[in-house]
Amino acid sequence: MNKNPFLVYKGLPKSLYFLFAARVIDNMGCFILPLITLILTEKIGLSKSNAGIFATIFMCTQAPFLLLGGRLIDKIGSKKVIVIFNILGALAYIPCAIIKPSIYMAWLIALAANLFSVSSPAFSSIVAEIVPKEKLRSAYSFVYLGFNLGLAVGPVLGGLFFNDYLHALFILDAISALISSLLIMIFVKDSKSKKEDSLHSNLHFKIHSDTSVRKFLLDNPLLIIFSLVILLYNFSYSQWSFMLPIQISELFVKSGARYYSFLVGINALVVIILTPVITYFTHKFSTITIIAAGGIFYISASILFSINKFYVIFIVAVITLTIGQILINLNTNIFVAHRTPPKYLGRANSMLSLINGAGIAAGPIIMGNVVSILTFWQAWMIISGLMLIATLAMFKLRKYDKLSS
Repeated sequence: MNKNPFLVYKGLPKSLYFLFAARVIDNMGCFILPLITLILTEKIGLSKSNAGIFATIFMCTQAPFLLLGGRLIDKIGSKKVIVIFNILGALAYIPCAIIKPSIYMAWLIALAANLFSVSSPAFSSIVAEIVPKEKLRSAYSFVYLGFNLGLAVGPVLGGLFFNDYLHALFILDAISALISSLLIMIFVKDSKSKKEDSLHSNLHFKIHSDTSVRKFLLDNPLLIIFSLVILLYNFSYSQWSFMLPIQISELFVKSGARYYSFLVGINALVVIILTPVITYFTHKFSTITIIAAGGIFYISASILFSINKFYVIFIVAVITLTIGQILINLNTNIFVAHRTPPKYLGRANSMLSLINGAGIAAGPIIMGNVVSILTFWQAWMIISGLMLIATLAMFKLRKYDKLSS
């Protein structure tokens, strides 16, 4: 590998560069979903506990859409799924631009999120479809970089215009999703393949020609156990978008949305700077080891968030969280892709996303009630304890992982 970390993205397939551009454009207009908690509490007027309940319902309704996405990916290909359902999701935002903030707006946002969730596993699957095994780590890193490059702009602008121009943000979000979808439709090749290619030629999974995706997962329990541990990771990470904005809003009453959006921007900026560096310096380690190390950064960030006093501490905490986020997110998709045959990849990604998403869904409703009773310090200590358990479990899983990737 070249000694320059920023050259890890050289020589990737042409389609991947267009996928990168599409992710940048899409997330440059990602104004609504990062601010969903503040929309529910400050614009619609829900209490913290009710916002938590709605956010959990919001997440739970995505389950059948994730499963639908996985089945459609394996049937018609990742590209078609991304284009069709991203366009439908964008169109669902349009009515929100003309109605007053109310529970009806909240349900329309949930509908859009559900439609976007159909294409969510496709963004993981399409990378494995168009990129050879030896470049897979760099490819996932590159797409992840594009995802966050857009987030360095979108949520910050969303926070700045949240109070006065919420309706316009819905239109701009929809436009960016439409442009992104058209870019993928025109320039990203459709590489749907059912062949057992070289990516999986040396894997240690059990598979027979008549095996269903559910039986495949049951015969390869490491994927299930891994996903359940990631559930705890995601439960903790979900507080970055639920508990933290409420905490920031209470601490900095008049500027909560703006301060939180700046933290989102810092998160994305750190991803942009450190993703190629981390990709370079961790390429010799197994994916499961890197993910376990990411848990240590999550624990540290949770402790810093618990201090609940100075904004600079929140900045340090977000940087710490982001390093863990990079380590975990870059390697989770690789872990699954290297252990799943192509004909199951869409459904496996959707089923595992469903298990992982349970952690994100449970986070708001549980912690929404916790912060109504306990202090933020106590709540973050609970998160730190859960992450300690998850991190130790992930380190333990290394013993049973026969594949280094």
